[in-house]
Amino acid sequence: MLQPLFMIVFCLVIGYILSEVSRQLGLPRVIGYVVSGLILGTGIIRPFIFSTENLDVLSFLANLGIILLFFYVGLETNIMAFTKHVRQSVLISLFNTLIPLVVGFFLMRTVFGLSTIVSIIIGVSLSVSAQSVSMDILEEMRMLRSKIGGMILSAGAIDDIIELVLVTVLLSLFHINITGSTIQQLLPDIGLFLVFIIIARIWLIPYTLRYFDKAHSSTTRFTWSLLMVLLIASLSEILKVGSVIGAMIAGIVIRQAILKDKRFPRWEEHDVAKSVHIIAFGFLVPLFFIWIGINTDIHQAIEHIWFIILLVLIATIGTVGGTALAVVANKGRLQEGLILGWGLNPKGDLELVIVALALNAALISSAIFTALVAMSVITTIISPIIFKGMVMQHQRLLR
Repeated sequence: MLQPLFMIVFCLVIGYILSEVSRQLGLPRVIGYVVSGLILGTGIIRPFIFSTENLDVLSFLANLGIILLFFYVGLETNIMAFTKHVRQSVLISLFNTLIPLVVGFFLMRTVFGLSTIVSIIIGVSLSVSAQSVSMDILEEMRMLRSKIGGMILSAGAIDDIIELVLVTVLLSLFHINITGSTIQQLLPDIGLFLVFIIIARIWLIPYTLRYFDKAHSSTTRFTWSLLMVLLIASLSEILKVGSVIGAMIAGIVIRQAILKDKRFPRWEEHDVAKSVHIIAFGFLVPLFFIWIGINTDIHQAIEHIWFIILLVLIATIGTVGGTALAVVANKGRLQEGLILGWGLNPKGDLELVIVALALNAALISSAIFTALVAMSVITTIISPIIFKGMVMQHQRLLR
């Protein structure tokens, strides 16, 4: 078996090669990373690469990747998005989120007899979207500023806010189930955390940023942002709020602190986000997706193939159908609704984080984890293909 350092190098090399293959095929890079994990985690290859120590190292780096991923999500969250295209965007987001969530929860709870928390996890996993995949396609086709591009941008912005609320509630439920505590018992800790966040927003973040910003260096700004997110995430973990929620809130608070303080240039927020994006998506997040693939059991996927197909149908019909229904209800065209629905249908980012955290917390079985990962991979593969074909057809009709 390989030494931990060489194991990381080997995983990154294989992951990068397969992510490039995915990109050449017109698929998102995440597919390549997950597939590389599936290959490396097979029974023949796995013993030569991974020991218990190696897997512990990879798991730690993957969890750190989750924290930085949510920190970046917080940095990129624009609360003011609610003020743009409110009616159409909110209607679309509610329809394409609530339909798969409610249908998924109801079927899992009543037909399959799963517990409430597991049914909620599956329902939320079926409802979240990764519209960034479709934005890449629109950018490639030079349609980012088209009507379709504008609809995906506006609906995606509201989707992000709704998804963050759903994920925050879900992560809170995770902690309640893990610790065996009640919401009433957590309220004092949540109160302390909110007090700390207020103090951080008013004093700690602006004061420390002014100190670190004296050098006018991107490196020192990144060091400062890393210290802030790890401090807030650690405190949120101690107070049983959850490190991931803490990381996300840290990103939102830091963004608002920089943008609203006239002493800091507005570009510094983008500078911090860019630095976090490089270390997260260039190193830690790929390891997280590889870890997802390693922990996915292909044999279980084959064994539960009909359950996976059902999840894909719920996610796809709920998201695409819900979006089209919302567009038509808003006096739009059905074809535009279907295009937008396929653009919002991929599930390859937050959904994988949710199921990974649920598996780590022993809230779902490996079989359900594998089924949800398979659903995510399938929707993320087929959606861009159909979306691109429908966009090209739409372009021809407009000529």
